[in-house]
Amino acid sequence: MPWYAWIAILFVVMSGIGGIVGSVVWGRRRDESPELAKAISDNAEVNKALLEKLGTIESRLGAVEKTLNDIPN
Repeated sequence: MPWYAWIAILFVVMSGIGGIVGSVVWGRRRDESPELAKAISDNAEVNKALLEKLGTIESRLGAVEKTLNDIPN
């Protein structure tokens, strides 16, 4: 293998290692952020409220479907 091929291989390996190290370092910093933790908590609360609302809409839609199915043709 020519010597310049080793440069490309070394570049790929070092880029991969740099990406892994960077994601670990930035991942830890994100986990320590209180603003991010609050935003995630708020987002979870909003998602719960939306799921409850979708549940009520689903039950109302089921009642409408039942009514429409009960109407004779």
